[in-house]
Amino acid sequence: MKTRLAICFALLLAGLALCAANAPRLHLLGADPVRLFPARSAHPAIAAVFLSGDMGFNFGIGADVAEGVAARGIPVVGVSSPVVFARHHTRAEVDAVVAGAVRLALARTGAQRVVLMGQSYGADIIATTAPDLPPDLRPRIAAIALTVPAQDVYFRADPSGLAYLGQPDALPLPRLRKLEGIPLVCVYGLQESGSLCPALTGTSARVIGLPGNHYLDHDPGRVVAAMLGALRAAVPGAGI
Repeated sequence: MKTRLAICFALLLAGLALCAANAPRLHLLGADPVRLFPARSAHPAIAAVFLSGDMGFNFGIGADVAEGVAARGIPVVGVSSPVVFARHHTRAEVDAVVAGAVRLALARTGAQRVVLMGQSYGADIIATTAPDLPPDLRPRIAAIALTVPAQDVYFRADPSGLAYLGQPDALPLPRLRKLEGIPLVCVYGLQESGSLCPALTGTSARVIGLPGNHYLDHDPGRVVAAMLGALRAAVPGAGI
């Protein structure tokens, strides 16, 4: 009897893991690739592109952070990572996703400049692509804000984490440490391990440690306050 229960339990866990790994493809975490978080200002000085974590905007603090940024007058074009990165991408495709999101934000909001933001998986993607933005877009980037980025980056979103066990598709730290001309803010949890942020200490980046682990005590208000405060200090005239 115990053996049968153990087998059933193991099969249940395997089924749950398989479901989680394929959640993006099954649209269990949303189906819309882009979500707009509007601000009250009709003519914003600045907009934001926000790449979500691998759970999208329906779970976790991603939507709360984006809404918090929008509530402070910065319209946000949100990119749902589990929808856009449901399958493995090439590096060229990853670059195109971020560049396309920046162009969309400029067109949809009328802002002249954009803050690139990313949380968790989305921060990994922003960290990878930011140093290689197209020349015509680079002057339009006011700043970059990374929240709980990892050092290893994978080009397929997988909330189960199984896809993150193999060889990473990118290691953005060396290029990011040499990034010049764009202010960079990096927020991480003081109790998490493997974060990219502490490795940026000693560069021009503003590194902020907040209480908690990778989930930052599930306190989006504190995350927004810390991130925007650092961005205002880094780019005082940008309208943040």
